[in-house]
Amino acid sequence: MKVDCQDVENVTEFVYLGSLMTYDGSCSKDIRLQITKGKAVVKSMGTIWKSKNITDELKLKVLRTCVFGVALHACETWTLKKIDRNRLRAFEMYRYRRMLRISWKAKERIENIRRKL
Repeated sequence: MKVDCQDVENVTEFVYLGSLMTYDGSCSKDIRLQITKGKAVVKSMGTIWKSKNITDELKLKVLRTCVFGVALHACETWTLKKIDRNRLRAFEMYRYRRMLRISWKAKERIENIRRKL
């Protein structure tokens, strides 16, 4: 394809303003990418999560601003499928459980975890 006599490459996906754009308009790959970026932020702040001197309230604020802020970058442009919504909720609850030191094996209800927060 040419634009102003210049060849333009046709690609199936590319990153634009931090979001992954795909040829089919699906947001699933972008959501997975953003969750991966959120996990990287968690890993880079490992000392915060392990510290017993930092209150759970402050950890929750850091989680919501830094981690979820990165993971939900450009979320207002996403068209969510059920599997994407479940993936985002699973990431959120996993981070809450880790912060509160609740094992995934513990049959703790989501409502109880949210109440503890």
